[in-house]
Amino acid sequence: MRKHLALVAALTVVLGFVLYGGTAVAQSSDSSEQTSVNGQVTDSTTNNPAIDYRPLSAEERSNMPPLMERYVLDELKNLRTEMQGMRAELLREVVNRQLEAIDKAISYSSNTVTYFFYFVAAVGALLTMLGWQSLRELKSSVRNLANTELQRLSQEFEGRLTSLENELLLKSKLINDHQHEIERTQTIHALWLQANQLSNPRAKIETYDKILELAPGDPEVMAYKADAALQLGDRDWALSLCNRLLAEEPESANGHYQRACANAGLGFKEAALADLSRAVELSDSMRQPAWNEEEFEPLRDMPEFTEILGSKEDLPPAE
Repeated sequence: MRKHLALVAALTVVLGFVLYGGTAVAQSSDSSEQTSVNGQVTDSTTNNPAIDYRPLSAEERSNMPPLMERYVLDELKNLRTEMQGMRAELLREVVNRQLEAIDKAISYSSNTVTYFFYFVAAVGALLTMLGWQSLRELKSSVRNLANTELQRLSQEFEGRLTSLENELLLKSKLINDHQHEIERTQTIHALWLQANQLSNPRAKIETYDKILELAPGDPEVMAYKADAALQLGDRDWALSLCNRLLAEEPESANGHYQRACANAGLGFKEAALADLSRAVELSDSMRQPAWNEEEFEPLRDMPEFTEILGSKEDLPPAE
């Protein structure tokens, strides 16, 4: 590029000299110090003509030496050729630069798209793997949850079933017990009816023993058994039965009455009066049978006996 600029400067200088030489030939003389040609001023004192850059006229070109004109034309042609070459080279360089830029852009775009697809594929594979793992974990979690829930329900059902079975067994036992109790009660009732129909004291005692087998220690049965023993004349046995009865049931009016009869028959008058008083105190209905009791004959003349039972006329009529 610097070479071309130097060449252009040299051609400009040569052209100036040529123009100056042609102008000197065309002028008529050197008589005047200053001459004005088409507005161009030269200084004759200094002999340094000013460079004229105006276009050459036809007359001036006709006065130019042929060799010089040919040389200038060749140089201009060479300069034009070189300028065209420089332009073509510059254009080629620009095109090459643009092509390189386009190639780089295309390569960058291709690489970007490729890397993007690689990235998408990697992300997709990762998501697929994670999704598969998540599905497996979800499936495992659901299975474990279902197994746990089924086990809990099974245990709860088994517990309820066991409780229901125990409740059914208990109710069955209660029903059986009630059934046995009903049967026992019916048997006792039948034995009571049988004892009331019997007149033999020994037969009554046997019946009372059967009742005591079904209802051990029943105070009512013990009192009636003591009465049957008194009918047999066995006052000691009757006293023993009454003592056993009152030890279990001290508030039994019939027990105190039967023991009063036994004590009176054995001659224990004070004890007999005490038991009779307690029997009347517990049940006022004991006064009626006491007036007619044969075992109380030793007590009738005693004022305490009358005081305990009251006047016979004040008693309610026997039913």
